[in-house]
Amino acid sequence: MKVKSAPPGKHEVGGGLRLIVSPIGRRSWILRYQVDRKRRDMGLGSYPAVGLADARIAASDARKAIATGNDPIALRQREKKAEKPVPTFEEIAAIVIADAQSKSTNEKVRYQWSQHLGPVYCGKLLKRPVNEITVSEVASTIRVNWHSKPEVSRKLLPSIRRVFNYARVILRDEHGIEMTRDPANWADLKALGFETPKRLSRGSHPALSFTQLPEFMEALREIDTVGAKALEFLILTNVRTGSVLKARWSDIDFDLRIWTVAHETLKDKKYRSEGFRVPLSDPATALLKQLKEHVQSELIFPGQKATKPLSNMVMLMALRRMNNPESPAWIDKSTLKPITVHGFRATFRTWAEETGTFRWEIIEQSMGHQKASAVERVYIRTDSLDQRRILMDAWGQFNLPRSANVVAFKKN
Repeated sequence: MKVKSAPPGKHEVGGGLRLIVSPIGRRSWILRYQVDRKRRDMGLGSYPAVGLADARIAASDARKAIATGNDPIALRQREKKAEKPVPTFEEIAAIVIADAQSKSTNEKVRYQWSQHLGPVYCGKLLKRPVNEITVSEVASTIRVNWHSKPEVSRKLLPSIRRVFNYARVILRDEHGIEMTRDPANWADLKALGFETPKRLSRGSHPALSFTQLPEFMEALREIDTVGAKALEFLILTNVRTGSVLKARWSDIDFDLRIWTVAHETLKDKKYRSEGFRVPLSDPATALLKQLKEHVQSELIFPGQKATKPLSNMVMLMALRRMNNPESPAWIDKSTLKPITVHGFRATFRTWAEETGTFRWEIIEQSMGHQKASAVERVYIRTDSLDQRRILMDAWGQFNLPRSANVVAFKKN
Protein backbone atom coordinates (compact mmCIF):
# COMPACT_ATOMS: atom_id res chain seq x y z
CA MET A 1 0.00 0.00 0.00
CA LYS A 2 1.35 3.40 -0.97
CA VAL A 3 0.35 5.66 1.92
CA LYS A 4 1.60 8.87 0.35
CA SER A 5 -0.38 8.48 -2.89
CA ALA A 6 -3.59 6.96 -1.50
CA PRO A 7 -6.69 8.93 -2.63
CA PRO A 8 -9.23 10.49 -0.21
CA GLY A 9 -11.31 7.94 1.68
CA LYS A 10 -10.88 4.98 4.08
CA HIS A 11 -8.22 2.40 3.28
CA GLU A 12 -8.08 -0.93 5.12
CA VAL A 13 -4.59 -2.02 6.14
CA GLY A 14 -5.62 -5.14 8.06
CA GLY A 15 -6.67 -6.22 11.55
CA GLY A 16 -8.84 -3.14 12.02
CA LEU A 17 -6.07 -0.68 11.10
CA ARG A 18 -7.20 1.99 8.65
CA LEU A 19 -5.68 4.91 6.83
CA ILE A 20 -8.05 7.88 6.66
CA VAL A 21 -7.36 10.41 3.90
CA SER A 22 -9.34 13.66 4.07
CA PRO A 23 -10.55 15.53 0.95
CA ILE A 24 -7.66 17.98 1.34
CA GLY A 25 -5.11 15.19 1.64
CA ARG A 26 -4.51 14.93 5.39
CA ARG A 27 -3.69 11.35 6.41
CA SER A 28 -4.19 9.70 9.81
CA TRP A 29 -4.27 6.20 11.29
CA ILE A 30 -7.32 4.70 13.03
CA LEU A 31 -7.67 1.35 14.76
CA ARG A 32 -11.24 0.06 14.80
CA TYR A 33 -11.93 -2.52 17.51
CA GLN A 34 -14.69 -3.85 19.74
CA VAL A 35 -14.77 -4.05 23.57
CA ASP A 36 -17.81 -5.26 25.53
CA ARG A 37 -19.72 -5.38 22.23
CA LYS A 38 -19.08 -1.68 21.66
CA ARG A 39 -17.22 -0.52 18.56
CA ARG A 40 -14.53 2.10 19.12
CA ASP A 41 -12.10 3.99 16.91
CA MET A 42 -8.67 4.76 18.36
CA GLY A 43 -6.46 7.38 16.76
CA LEU A 44 -2.84 6.27 16.30
CA GLY A 45 -1.36 9.47 14.88
CA SER A 46 -0.97 11.32 11.58
CA TYR A 47 1.18 10.55 8.57
CA PRO A 48 4.07 11.23 7.99
CA ALA A 49 4.89 11.65 11.73
CA VAL A 50 3.65 8.07 12.15
CA GLY A 51 4.59 5.82 9.26
CA LEU A 52 2.98 2.55 8.22
CA ALA A 53 5.40 0.41 10.26
CA ASP A 54 4.85 2.48 13.42
CA ALA A 55 1.09 2.36 12.93
CA ARG A 56 1.19 -1.44 12.69
CA ILE A 57 3.25 -1.68 15.91
CA ALA A 58 0.82 0.64 17.75
CA ALA A 59 -2.14 -1.39 16.47
CA SER A 60 -0.45 -4.62 17.60
CA ASP A 61 0.10 -3.19 21.13
CA ALA A 62 -3.53 -2.13 21.31
CA ARG A 63 -4.72 -5.61 20.27
CA LYS A 64 -2.62 -7.15 23.05
CA ALA A 65 -4.39 -4.91 25.58
CA ILE A 66 -7.77 -5.91 24.14
CA ALA A 67 -6.82 -9.57 24.42
CA THR A 68 -6.27 -9.14 28.16
CA GLY A 69 -9.68 -7.50 28.62
CA ASN A 70 -8.50 -3.89 28.65
CA ASP A 71 -9.70 -0.98 26.57
CA PRO A 72 -6.60 0.63 24.97
CA ILE A 73 -8.26 4.06 24.87
CA ALA A 74 -8.97 3.90 28.63
CA LEU A 75 -5.40 2.71 29.24
CA ARG A 76 -4.01 5.65 27.29
CA GLN A 77 -6.23 8.11 29.21
CA ARG A 78 -4.99 6.69 32.52
CA GLU A 79 -1.39 7.02 31.37
CA LYS A 80 -1.95 10.67 30.44
CA LYS A 81 -3.54 11.36 33.82
CA ALA A 82 -0.62 9.71 35.60
CA GLU A 83 1.81 11.96 33.72
CA LYS A 84 0.16 15.14 35.08
CA PRO A 85 1.97 16.65 38.10
CA VAL A 86 0.17 15.89 41.34
CA PRO A 87 -1.27 19.15 42.74
CA THR A 88 0.07 20.55 45.97
CA PHE A 89 -2.01 21.23 49.08
CA GLU A 90 -1.79 24.93 48.19
CA GLU A 91 -3.29 24.38 44.73
CA ILE A 92 -6.25 22.40 46.05
CA ALA A 93 -6.67 24.84 48.96
CA ALA A 94 -6.97 27.71 46.47
CA ILE A 95 -9.96 25.93 44.87
CA VAL A 96 -11.55 25.31 48.28
CA ILE A 97 -11.04 28.93 49.37
CA ALA A 98 -12.53 30.32 46.16
CA ASP A 99 -15.53 27.98 46.41
CA ALA A 100 -16.19 28.80 50.08
CA GLN A 101 -15.80 32.55 49.54
CA SER A 102 -18.22 32.51 46.60
CA LYS A 103 -20.91 31.11 48.90
CA SER A 104 -20.59 33.80 51.60
CA THR A 105 -21.14 37.55 51.64
CA ASN A 106 -19.66 37.84 55.13
CA GLU A 107 -16.25 39.50 54.78
CA LYS A 108 -15.06 38.00 58.06
CA VAL A 109 -15.91 34.48 56.92
CA ARG A 110 -14.24 35.05 53.54
CA TYR A 111 -11.13 36.36 55.30
CA GLN A 112 -11.04 33.38 57.68
CA TRP A 113 -10.99 30.87 54.82
CA SER A 114 -7.92 32.49 53.27
CA GLN A 115 -6.24 32.73 56.69
CA HIS A 116 -6.96 29.17 57.82
CA LEU A 117 -5.78 27.54 54.60
CA GLY A 118 -2.96 29.99 53.92
CA PRO A 119 0.63 30.34 55.20
CA VAL A 120 -0.48 31.58 58.63
CA TYR A 121 -1.81 28.20 59.77
CA CYS A 122 -0.94 25.72 56.98
CA GLY A 123 2.50 26.94 55.93
CA LYS A 124 4.14 23.51 56.37
CA LEU A 125 1.63 21.78 54.09
CA LEU A 126 1.33 24.25 51.23
CA LYS A 127 4.10 23.01 48.91
CA ARG A 128 3.61 19.30 49.62
CA PRO A 129 1.97 17.04 46.99
CA VAL A 130 -1.48 16.61 48.48
CA ASN A 131 -1.43 12.79 48.25
CA GLU A 132 1.88 12.53 50.14
CA ILE A 133 0.80 14.42 53.28
CA THR A 134 0.65 12.22 56.37
CA VAL A 135 -1.47 12.27 59.50
CA SER A 136 1.62 13.26 61.46
CA GLU A 137 2.13 16.34 59.27
CA VAL A 138 -1.49 17.41 59.79
CA ALA A 139 -1.11 16.83 63.53
CA SER A 140 2.03 18.98 63.62
CA THR A 141 0.19 21.73 61.73
CA ILE A 142 -2.85 21.94 64.00
CA ARG A 143 -1.12 21.19 67.31
CA VAL A 144 0.43 24.68 67.47
CA ASN A 145 -2.92 26.37 68.17
CA TRP A 146 -5.07 23.44 69.29
CA HIS A 147 -5.42 24.54 72.92
CA SER A 148 -4.28 28.16 72.81
CA LYS A 149 -6.75 29.15 70.08
CA PRO A 150 -9.76 26.81 70.34
CA GLU A 151 -11.86 29.02 68.07
CA VAL A 152 -9.27 28.63 65.32
CA SER A 153 -8.89 24.91 66.01
CA ARG A 154 -12.60 24.19 65.62
CA LYS A 155 -12.57 25.75 62.15
CA LEU A 156 -9.07 24.85 60.99
CA LEU A 157 -9.37 21.05 61.04
CA PRO A 158 -12.68 20.96 59.06
CA SER A 159 -11.12 23.37 56.54
CA ILE A 160 -8.10 21.12 56.08
CA ARG A 161 -10.36 18.08 55.82
CA ARG A 162 -12.31 19.79 53.04
CA VAL A 163 -9.07 20.22 51.07
CA PHE A 164 -8.42 16.47 51.24
CA ASN A 165 -12.04 15.73 50.24
CA TYR A 166 -11.63 17.92 47.16
CA ALA A 167 -8.24 16.33 46.47
CA ARG A 168 -9.69 12.82 46.60
CA VAL A 169 -12.10 13.60 43.75
CA ILE A 170 -9.64 15.68 41.69
CA LEU A 171 -6.86 13.07 41.93
CA ARG A 172 -9.25 10.29 40.96
CA ASP A 173 -10.87 12.07 38.01
CA GLU A 174 -7.95 14.08 36.64
CA HIS A 175 -4.89 12.04 37.64
CA GLY A 176 -6.12 8.46 37.94
CA ILE A 177 -4.89 8.31 41.54
CA GLU A 178 -6.97 6.86 44.37
CA MET A 179 -6.56 8.49 47.79
CA THR A 180 -7.46 5.65 50.12
CA ARG A 181 -6.75 7.51 53.37
CA ASP A 182 -7.67 10.85 54.89
CA PRO A 183 -4.67 12.51 56.59
CA ALA A 184 -7.13 14.61 58.65
CA ASN A 185 -9.03 11.59 59.95
CA TRP A 186 -10.18 12.33 63.51
CA ALA A 187 -9.72 8.73 64.71
CA ASP A 188 -6.04 8.87 63.72
CA LEU A 189 -5.57 12.29 65.33
CA LYS A 190 -7.16 11.03 68.56
CA ALA A 191 -4.67 8.16 68.50
CA LEU A 192 -1.95 10.82 68.51
CA GLY A 193 -3.37 12.36 71.68
CA PHE A 194 -5.75 15.02 70.33
CA GLU A 195 -8.88 15.82 72.30
CA THR A 196 -11.86 17.90 71.24
CA PRO A 197 -11.02 21.59 71.91
CA LYS A 198 -13.02 23.24 74.65
CA ARG A 199 -16.44 24.44 73.63
CA LEU A 200 -16.68 28.15 72.94
CA SER A 201 -19.08 30.39 74.77
CA ARG A 202 -21.26 32.36 72.37
CA GLY A 203 -22.39 35.95 72.65
CA SER A 204 -19.63 36.88 75.08
CA HIS A 205 -18.05 39.75 73.19
CA PRO A 206 -16.70 42.26 75.71
CA ALA A 207 -19.36 44.97 76.00
CA LEU A 208 -19.66 48.39 77.59
CA SER A 209 -22.10 48.89 80.45
CA PHE A 210 -25.04 50.93 79.15
CA THR A 211 -24.62 53.35 82.07
CA GLN A 212 -21.30 54.45 80.51
CA LEU A 213 -22.65 54.76 76.99
CA PRO A 214 -23.58 58.50 76.94
CA GLU A 215 -20.07 59.35 78.14
CA PHE A 216 -18.56 57.00 75.57
CA MET A 217 -20.62 58.51 72.76
CA GLU A 218 -19.48 61.99 73.71
CA ALA A 219 -15.84 60.83 73.48
CA LEU A 220 -16.51 59.01 70.19
CA ARG A 221 -17.97 62.14 68.59
CA GLU A 222 -14.68 63.93 69.27
CA ILE A 223 -13.00 61.66 66.69
CA ASP A 224 -13.52 63.04 63.20
CA THR A 225 -12.90 59.94 61.06
CA VAL A 226 -15.12 57.84 58.79
CA GLY A 227 -14.49 54.85 61.05
CA ALA A 228 -15.73 56.73 64.10
CA LYS A 229 -18.83 57.92 62.22
CA ALA A 230 -19.54 54.37 61.08
CA LEU A 231 -19.21 53.12 64.66
CA GLU A 232 -21.59 55.83 65.91
CA PHE A 233 -24.13 54.86 63.24
CA LEU A 234 -23.77 51.18 64.16
CA ILE A 235 -24.46 51.94 67.82
CA LEU A 236 -27.45 54.19 67.06
CA THR A 237 -29.08 51.63 64.73
CA ASN A 238 -27.97 48.42 66.53
CA VAL A 239 -27.22 46.76 63.18
CA ARG A 240 -24.34 44.37 62.49
CA THR A 241 -20.98 45.54 61.15
CA GLY A 242 -21.30 44.08 57.63
CA SER A 243 -24.64 45.76 56.98
CA VAL A 244 -23.37 49.15 58.17
CA LEU A 245 -20.27 48.99 55.99
CA LYS A 246 -22.31 48.08 52.89
CA ALA A 247 -25.10 50.62 53.50
CA ARG A 248 -25.97 52.79 50.49
CA TRP A 249 -27.66 56.15 50.25
CA SER A 250 -30.35 54.58 48.09
CA ASP A 251 -31.32 52.46 51.14
CA ILE A 252 -32.20 55.59 53.16
CA ASP A 253 -35.62 57.23 53.15
CA PHE A 254 -35.13 60.57 54.91
CA ASP A 255 -38.82 61.49 54.69
CA LEU A 256 -39.96 58.35 56.52
CA ARG A 257 -36.73 58.13 58.55
CA ILE A 258 -36.16 54.50 57.58
CA TRP A 259 -33.03 52.60 56.58
CA THR A 260 -33.88 49.44 54.64
CA VAL A 261 -30.91 47.16 55.18
CA ALA A 262 -30.23 45.35 51.89
CA HIS A 263 -31.33 41.71 52.01
CA GLU A 264 -27.98 40.38 50.75
CA THR A 265 -26.08 41.99 53.66
CA LEU A 266 -28.23 40.40 56.40
CA LYS A 267 -26.82 37.59 58.50
CA ASP A 268 -30.20 35.85 58.61
CA LYS A 269 -31.13 36.47 54.96
CA LYS A 270 -32.13 32.84 54.43
CA TYR A 271 -35.03 33.44 56.84
CA ARG A 272 -36.13 36.68 55.16
CA SER A 273 -37.58 37.42 51.77
CA GLU A 274 -36.77 41.16 51.80
CA GLY A 275 -34.61 43.78 53.48
CA PHE A 276 -34.81 44.69 57.17
CA ARG A 277 -36.38 48.09 57.95
CA VAL A 278 -34.61 50.06 60.68
CA PRO A 279 -36.35 53.16 62.09
CA LEU A 280 -33.89 56.04 62.31
CA SER A 281 -33.83 58.11 65.50
CA ASP A 282 -33.16 61.84 65.46
CA PRO A 283 -29.42 61.40 66.26
CA ALA A 284 -29.05 58.73 63.55
CA THR A 285 -30.85 60.93 60.99
CA ALA A 286 -28.75 63.95 61.95
CA LEU A 287 -25.56 61.93 61.53
CA LEU A 288 -26.61 60.80 58.05
CA LYS A 289 -27.49 64.35 56.98
CA GLN A 290 -24.09 65.51 58.18
CA LEU A 291 -22.39 62.77 56.15
CA LYS A 292 -24.54 63.47 53.08
CA GLU A 293 -23.09 67.00 52.87
CA HIS A 294 -19.82 65.38 51.78
CA VAL A 295 -21.20 62.64 49.50
CA GLN A 296 -18.56 61.20 47.17
CA SER A 297 -19.89 57.70 46.76
CA GLU A 298 -23.03 55.62 46.54
CA LEU A 299 -21.80 53.99 49.75
CA ILE A 300 -22.46 55.84 53.00
CA PHE A 301 -19.12 54.71 54.40
CA PRO A 302 -16.76 54.27 51.43
CA GLY A 303 -13.22 53.00 51.80
CA GLN A 304 -10.13 54.37 50.08
CA LYS A 305 -11.82 53.54 46.78
CA ALA A 306 -15.22 55.19 46.49
CA THR A 307 -16.72 51.99 45.09
CA LYS A 308 -15.47 49.78 47.91
CA PRO A 309 -16.75 49.76 51.53
CA LEU A 310 -14.57 50.37 54.54
CA SER A 311 -12.59 47.48 55.95
CA ASN A 312 -14.35 45.69 58.81
CA MET A 313 -11.30 46.58 60.94
CA VAL A 314 -11.88 50.34 60.73
CA MET A 315 -14.39 50.53 63.58
CA LEU A 316 -12.22 48.33 65.76
CA MET A 317 -9.29 50.69 65.08
CA ALA A 318 -11.47 53.63 66.17
CA LEU A 319 -12.10 51.81 69.46
CA ARG A 320 -8.40 51.14 69.92
CA ARG A 321 -7.65 54.82 69.42
CA MET A 322 -9.95 55.55 72.34
CA ASN A 323 -8.42 52.88 74.58
CA ASN A 324 -4.90 53.20 75.96
CA PRO A 325 -3.52 49.62 75.86
CA GLU A 326 -1.87 50.06 79.27
CA SER A 327 -4.96 51.42 80.99
CA PRO A 328 -8.03 51.15 78.73
CA ALA A 329 -10.89 53.41 79.76
CA TRP A 330 -13.64 51.49 78.00
CA ILE A 331 -13.77 47.91 79.25
CA ASP A 332 -16.23 45.16 80.01
CA LYS A 333 -16.53 45.33 83.79
CA SER A 334 -17.24 41.60 84.11
CA THR A 335 -14.18 40.45 82.15
CA LEU A 336 -11.97 43.56 82.41
CA LYS A 337 -11.29 43.20 78.68
CA PRO A 338 -11.41 46.10 76.19
CA ILE A 339 -14.83 46.41 74.57
CA THR A 340 -15.51 45.19 71.02
CA VAL A 341 -17.65 46.54 68.19
CA HIS A 342 -20.09 43.63 68.31
CA GLY A 343 -20.36 44.10 72.07
CA PHE A 344 -22.52 47.20 71.55
CA ARG A 345 -25.38 44.92 70.54
CA ALA A 346 -25.18 43.41 74.04
CA THR A 347 -25.12 46.94 75.46
CA PHE A 348 -28.32 47.77 73.58
CA ARG A 349 -29.98 44.49 74.55
CA THR A 350 -29.16 44.97 78.24
CA TRP A 351 -30.35 48.60 78.21
CA ALA A 352 -33.64 47.63 76.54
CA GLU A 353 -34.21 44.87 79.09
CA GLU A 354 -33.31 47.06 82.07
CA THR A 355 -35.68 49.85 81.10
CA GLY A 356 -38.55 47.41 81.59
CA THR A 357 -40.88 49.31 79.26
CA PHE A 358 -40.48 47.40 75.98
CA ARG A 359 -41.93 44.05 75.05
CA TRP A 360 -39.52 41.18 74.58
CA GLU A 361 -40.71 40.57 71.00
CA ILE A 362 -40.06 44.20 70.02
CA ILE A 363 -36.56 44.10 71.51
CA GLU A 364 -35.75 40.88 69.66
CA GLN A 365 -37.06 42.29 66.40
CA SER A 366 -34.88 45.36 66.92
CA MET A 367 -31.93 42.99 67.34
CA GLY A 368 -32.75 41.54 63.92
CA HIS A 369 -33.30 38.11 65.48
CA GLN A 370 -35.64 35.52 64.04
CA LYS A 371 -37.21 33.81 67.05
CA ALA A 372 -40.52 32.61 65.60
CA SER A 373 -40.77 29.14 64.11
CA ALA A 374 -41.02 28.63 60.35
CA VAL A 375 -44.79 28.09 60.68
CA GLU A 376 -45.26 31.19 62.86
CA ARG A 377 -43.30 33.33 60.41
CA VAL A 378 -45.80 32.42 57.68
CA TYR A 379 -48.57 34.09 59.69
CA ILE A 380 -46.64 37.09 61.03
CA ARG A 381 -47.22 39.80 58.43
CA THR A 382 -45.73 42.79 60.29
CA ASP A 383 -42.28 43.94 61.33
CA SER A 384 -43.72 46.11 64.16
CA LEU A 385 -42.03 49.18 62.72
CA ASP A 386 -44.03 51.73 64.74
CA GLN A 387 -43.32 50.01 68.04
CA ARG A 388 -39.67 49.55 67.14
CA ARG A 389 -39.46 53.24 66.28
CA ILE A 390 -40.47 54.12 69.85
CA LEU A 391 -37.70 51.85 71.12
CA MET A 392 -35.05 53.22 68.74
CA ASP A 393 -36.05 56.84 69.44
CA ALA A 394 -35.58 56.18 73.16
CA TRP A 395 -32.22 54.55 72.44
CA GLY A 396 -31.16 57.54 70.34
CA GLN A 397 -32.06 59.97 73.13
CA PHE A 398 -30.20 57.80 75.65
CA ASN A 399 -27.05 58.08 73.52
CA LEU A 400 -27.05 61.86 73.59
CA PRO A 401 -24.74 63.65 76.04
CA ARG A 402 -26.41 64.07 79.41
CA SER A 403 -26.51 67.87 78.97
CA ALA A 404 -28.60 67.39 75.81
CA ASN A 405 -31.20 65.43 77.77
CA VAL A 406 -31.74 68.10 80.40
CA VAL A 407 -35.06 69.95 80.05
CA ALA A 408 -35.18 73.50 81.44
CA PHE A 409 -38.39 74.33 83.31
CA LYS A 410 -39.69 77.91 83.20
CA LYS A 411 -40.68 79.65 86.40
CA ASN A 412 -44.36 80.60 86.70
